[in-house]
Amino acid sequence: MTKKPKVAFFDFAGCEGDQLQIANLEEKVLDLLDLVEIVSFREIMKEHSDDYDVAFIEGSIQRPIDEERLKEIRSNADMIVAFGDCASNGCVNKLQKDWTIDEVEEEVYPEADKEDINENDLFDNFTTKAVDEVVDVDYYLRGCPVRGERFLHFVKRLVKKPVETNKDIDFKVMLRDKEIDERSLVNYNPNKCILCRRCANVCQDVLGVDALGPVERGWETIISTPQDIGFDANGCIQCGQCVAVCPVDSLYTESPVDNLCEELENKKNEFTIALDSIALASFIQEHATLREMDPIQAEKYVIAGLRKLGFDKVLQYEKFLAMSQEKDERAEYPLLASWCLPARNHIEAENMGVLEVEEKNSPWNILLSEKDGKVCLMSPCSGLKSLEELDYVISSPELQDLFNGMDLDIGFVDHSKGEYDELVADNVFKHPGIPDEKESFNITEGLEEELLDSDLEKGPVDVFPCLNGCLSGGGNYPTTKESKIKERVDLARKLREVE
Repeated sequence: MTKKPKVAFFDFAGCEGDQLQIANLEEKVLDLLDLVEIVSFREIMKEHSDDYDVAFIEGSIQRPIDEERLKEIRSNADMIVAFGDCASNGCVNKLQKDWTIDEVEEEVYPEADKEDINENDLFDNFTTKAVDEVVDVDYYLRGCPVRGERFLHFVKRLVKKPVETNKDIDFKVMLRDKEIDERSLVNYNPNKCILCRRCANVCQDVLGVDALGPVERGWETIISTPQDIGFDANGCIQCGQCVAVCPVDSLYTESPVDNLCEELENKKNEFTIALDSIALASFIQEHATLREMDPIQAEKYVIAGLRKLGFDKVLQYEKFLAMSQEKDERAEYPLLASWCLPARNHIEAENMGVLEVEEKNSPWNILLSEKDGKVCLMSPCSGLKSLEELDYVISSPELQDLFNGMDLDIGFVDHSKGEYDELVADNVFKHPGIPDEKESFNITEGLEEELLDSDLEKGPVDVFPCLNGCLSGGGNYPTTKESKIKERVDLARKLREVE
């Protein structure tokens, strides 16, 4: 090309991170301007022209109006460059196949009239397409995002001589179509899995449980067990740490929220809900309105909201945690604090003879022995969902789903009714799920030696498998950030006024 090529940038459904990489070239942008004339680039300039030679297309195509716009761009340009992975193959947008378009619209716009959605082009969604599924593409610059240096190298080649198409290395997103594994407490959707192996690392290397891991090879690789026997049959202790670290919701536990909503709407029995302070702290931490409040005030809004949903009694679960840790002088060994079901599962599976477990001493059994009617527990432990004795166990995220399902915004409830029906004595109690160096033990290969070497009384002993005790349990909003964990500790302590 003897003259400066005229270049335009267009964005469709994407994060615009590829264009941002160009803006981040800083002084190298001057080199770019020496090579080409930029006539349209919404992210960094106001001017726009339809007179261009090369069009860089970022993002996937989501609507019919986008398809028409792309075809018009193609008619104006001598060369089309699919810029970034969303444009090249659809990337993350292309992978959203679990829900139909109708289900997405119902979830995002539940109150919108279906006719209004159908008549509005902005809502006219269809199956996501890569750019080359709509128009011919001359060149692909892949990356998420494309490195700025790579873009600059391409432009330099473009100016020196016409660039040959690289369509011969085109590839598509290949979607899996495998069955969801629902045999265990933790379900696994291989179609969402990105094989990051975080679940295997925490289960095998951190906990030493080794209940799951990658099997098969290449495209067939999934997270499973030897001989495909299911997680529970392979020693899973149901701690939920794999769920907590999974970044794509490939590992998950079943949600009881739909059934709970239906039962509350057609309630026939007395209904009690017990709130665990760590799960409540996790909920407040992630709620846009509540996290700006004083924790005690935020707690009152939650309690008042639960009463409005139809719960007759709202209790502190700490009361039952405290009762479960009463000493038993008759015990032969130190008494395991039965509040941690995954720890119990692990100790029993390994036949450790250094801790004594009493089923009647578990906090959920104490709760059930004192209450009539239906009982729901909000817990930071996804493992408690395996308990058949409890009618419902919900996590912190599922509490928000419950409010959404019952169409209630707790920021607008009358919080004057936000008092517990029963309080822990003096409202002061240390949650056993907040690890303490002197009294708490993580499940490790040397647990027995640790306990035997320590100067312990006959009970109780706090033993837990989760990375930060209950603070990183699978029933919380997942986080691995130390700052988030510290914030969660502070919130839980303020809720219980523990110094």
